[in-house]
Amino acid sequence: MVVGVLAGYGALFLRFGIEWISRIWTGEASWSEALHDIHWSIFILAPVIGGLLVGWIHTRWLPQNEARVIPGVIEALAERGGKISAKKTVGELFSNVVSVGSGASMGREAPTVALGASLASLLGQWLHLNEKQMRTLLGCGVAAGIAGAFNAPIAGVLFALEVILADYAIATFTPIVMSSVIATVITRSELGNFPMFTIPEFRLVSSWEILAYVGLGVFCGLLAAITVKMLPKSRALFEKYVRMALFRPAVAGLLLGVCALFVPEIMSIGYGTVDSMLLENIEGNILGAGLPLALFLVVLLLMKILTSVICSGGGFGGGMIGPSLFIGATAGALYGGIVHDIFPAWSESYGAYALVACGAMLAATIQAPMSSILMIFELSNDYHIMVPLMTACVVAALVKRSFGTGSVITESLQEKGLDTGWSLERSWMRAVPISRLPWRSIPSVYTSSKLEELKRVYISSGKGCVIVTNHDGDMVGMVTFEDLKSWLLDSSLDQVVVAEEVANKNVMTLSETDSLLDAIDILDREAFEQMPVTSRQNPKKVLGIVSRNAVFSTYHKLIVKHGEDNTKDW
Repeated sequence: MVVGVLAGYGALFLRFGIEWISRIWTGEASWSEALHDIHWSIFILAPVIGGLLVGWIHTRWLPQNEARVIPGVIEALAERGGKISAKKTVGELFSNVVSVGSGASMGREAPTVALGASLASLLGQWLHLNEKQMRTLLGCGVAAGIAGAFNAPIAGVLFALEVILADYAIATFTPIVMSSVIATVITRSELGNFPMFTIPEFRLVSSWEILAYVGLGVFCGLLAAITVKMLPKSRALFEKYVRMALFRPAVAGLLLGVCALFVPEIMSIGYGTVDSMLLENIEGNILGAGLPLALFLVVLLLMKILTSVICSGGGFGGGMIGPSLFIGATAGALYGGIVHDIFPAWSESYGAYALVACGAMLAATIQAPMSSILMIFELSNDYHIMVPLMTACVVAALVKRSFGTGSVITESLQEKGLDTGWSLERSWMRAVPISRLPWRSIPSVYTSSKLEELKRVYISSGKGCVIVTNHDGDMVGMVTFEDLKSWLLDSSLDQVVVAEEVANKNVMTLSETDSLLDAIDILDREAFEQMPVTSRQNPKKVLGIVSRNAVFSTYHKLIVKHGEDNTKDW
């Protein structure tokens, strides 16, 4: 409940902050309201100056090795037990507000989600919650963020479960629902119970029209695949040609501004333009010259994809959820206009296709079809849209997936080598300390012990390894059969060679403070069958040894246990 309150007011603060920055540059609460009234220089100055400020925030306030916005939330869950610092929370908040308010071609939804999760993390750290509780609390923040951004509480719940947690247990589901509902109540009390877009009345003209929506899903899936593939290439180009991270957002802002001189609709979130497409009153106009609508939509579609990728690669704050909705609406309007021109008696006009394509493009880019379906359904509040919407969303997600599993949320994490599909299991394993695994005692000999004694201790113990220590009891190395086998045949060396000469001194160890996850990470890379466990106070003091079999046996039991727990919850 507390997270719902924090995230609800956080969503309002972020929204009003973006509007405040927009008013500084345009005199209106959003760029869409002022596109044709502001001086041309603002299209250049706003994103460049805003980019310089964002670059300063990123280099001064934000850790350079951590992902941001929603990828940062997933990374925190997978790598740090859900812990997000207060400094990063504040830095990201101001970066996102300045970016979107200054015209960056990004969205406010992903920052709202990240803010809700960050506030939940800070609360959880203050209350000293364990990792399992932190995961649930961050899920509450994510759900509340989506609910606050879209006025869509059901979609918020499913987004948290489908995209972030991958955990549908009832113990997780219940508090997330409560948090989402409370955030929705708070935002509705301030903004009213109005949908994000002005939604046209929807109808399915003919059963044959479903085939057209299948084609729309394919079209959106291909566009999503192109967009996701362009994101890492954009980052690489900025890193190569703009060496100083401080100036990357400003350079991206300059490129955006030049494009906006020709197509101003690409500036900022652009939901006013989306409204125009849904209501079918958009006009094709570039530099005062009227264009056929289809040609204008092609230019707008390409420009929005390009500038969104540039802004993301250049390091602007914000997220790709908003641009996905804009790109989807544009693609749907273009596709729907063509279909309606060819089959006017069997198809709806292009506004309906624009609405469905919003969901299809979002489903493909974030790889979350269920959340996207419910989000558009809650926005439209029209059951007639469900069959076309479900068809297009599922097809788009499958088409995009055929080009790779990465999404606009996970591709940057996958590029860093983080397996985003393993975050829940990693959380479980990190919660299991090494002390809960079955250790075994390990025999030892001194560094000065003769080879004969080393052989005797190795054979009599039957442990498959011997620790070599100095006279203070600190480990110098370890002897396994691989180390010992070359010394076995020549008995004349038994009284000449000492244990220190035989020992392998490059030994991977675990601390008694490490977790099951640390053990698996090492064993996944190395061919060891056993690893020493060392003291917290003295990393050279060996307490025992843990075997590969014990590690993976504990892992399998853990998977079975959590599977049974989830079954009981349901």
